[in-house]
Amino acid sequence: MGKLKKLNGNGMKRLLILSVLLLAACADPARNLYEGIKANSDAQRTPMERAAQPAPDYDSYKKSLEDVEVK
Repeated sequence: MGKLKKLNGNGMKRLLILSVLLLAACADPARNLYEGIKANSDAQRTPMERAAQPAPDYDSYKKSLEDVEVK
């Protein structure tokens, strides 16, 4: 119980900041950026356009970029 009393004020702030940093480290910012741009462009297209030519997912996009770099 004594250790829990020490986690007030600055201790809780530090714990919160550490938790947020750990969660942010798990995210892939390139994937998130790509998915956001894809969602935005999909929202501007008509349903017929989306059905005729769907945008590739991030993994397919990344693989195509790697293939271009190898050539």
